[in-house]
Amino acid sequence: MSTTEISDFTDSVNKLIEGKLILIDKHIAQVLKCVAASPTLCRVLSETVKTMSYATEFSRARVTWTRSDGTVECSLKLPADRNRLFAFVVCLLTEVDTGKRNILDFLKEYYNAGNNDSSYQRFAEEVLKPFKQAGEALLSNIDPEGFNFEYTEQAERYFRAEKIYVDSNVLRQILDEVEAIRQTVLKFSLSQNAMLEYNTASEYFVNALYLKNPKIISVSFLAYKYVALKYPDTASHVQNLTAMLAKVL
Repeated sequence: MSTTEISDFTDSVNKLIEGKLILIDKHIAQVLKCVAASPTLCRVLSETVKTMSYATEFSRARVTWTRSDGTVECSLKLPADRNRLFAFVVCLLTEVDTGKRNILDFLKEYYNAGNNDSSYQRFAEEVLKPFKQAGEALLSNIDPEGFNFEYTEQAERYFRAEKIYVDSNVLRQILDEVEAIRQTVLKFSLSQNAMLEYNTASEYFVNALYLKNPKIISVSFLAYKYVALKYPDTASHVQNLTAMLAKVL
């Protein structure tokens, strides 16, 4: 067994979860390819489908109710058993991959959230993420330390924090300084890697501000400050940012 099984599966499902609906065919095909290439997942899948009928499982999973206006709503309740959940979603993705099931019609019927993109996000939350967790759990024996849930919970507690209030005027001043730094950096002839480094650090910091998690803001600013100070004439702006953030954090 190889840890490649874990990384390939996780990466492929992440792309399916985070990707655009327009790319779903490509991403589903990659997930199924990773499942097929994993001896561990293939063995579980083979053993599970021997004792389950996908058609029966789908019928059981289908929940319907009638709204007050008479319209019928549908949803799917995934199997509680981990192996059956994994096999169920693989079969569902296979239906989409082969064209047997139209993904847009499926989302509209079971995960309708007003528009296609929102419906897909709901599908990702309610189906793809549990599927990913089930697959990773099945692969956890390959690298137990890589799936040490105690460490994961510890890390989540560490980064968990109540959102802070950032005054709109202060936020505007911070973003003005960030823009001033950007204009300064753009004066230099940067390599592609240097530009990628700066843009990445900047995007992390700005989005951390909107996230309003003080711990994430602090660590993002450390990275941003380190990158910004590589360039001349940015020190005064970084100093201003430091002073403003000291009042916020």
